[in-house]
Amino acid sequence: MKIINQDFILDGIDKEILSYLTENARTPILEIARNMGASGASIHQRVRKLEEAGIISGSYVKINEEKLGYTTHAFIGIYLDKASHNSEAVSMLNKIPEVTSCYYTTGGWSLLIKLTCRDNNHLSALLSDKIQKIPGISRTETYICLKHQIEREIKF
Repeated sequence: MKIINQDFILDGIDKEILSYLTENARTPILEIARNMGASGASIHQRVRKLEEAGIISGSYVKINEEKLGYTTHAFIGIYLDKASHNSEAVSMLNKIPEVTSCYYTTGGWSLLIKLTCRDNNHLSALLSDKIQKIPGISRTETYICLKHQIEREIKF
């Protein structure tokens, strides 16, 4: 099955390359090529085309937050006074390093954010001292994550 992105058609070879890279972004191109029975140059060229098409937008290092003392994760549903406060609220949330994700949503909340905190006291302080003081935020709902069970890139 081919997947079409505006200017790019993703074929089986591209999907296999993406599979290797999502498992480990540091996998050498030559190792991927060897596993696929292809030349290093052809795989390198395909990876470059995937980057140019915006399908691959870099690689990253996954930090073990717990080893650094950040053991509490929470999801906060944010209610805004008005939808027009969205840009300002997101701008202020972006200045809080513990906010690791922010989504503009449908449903009851206007925004859904993910926080990574040292502990519940840290979470409480962030909520009362920073997040709930942002102009335009009328109230919040907090859900503490007990266990993170799935994290992955989309599979093809």
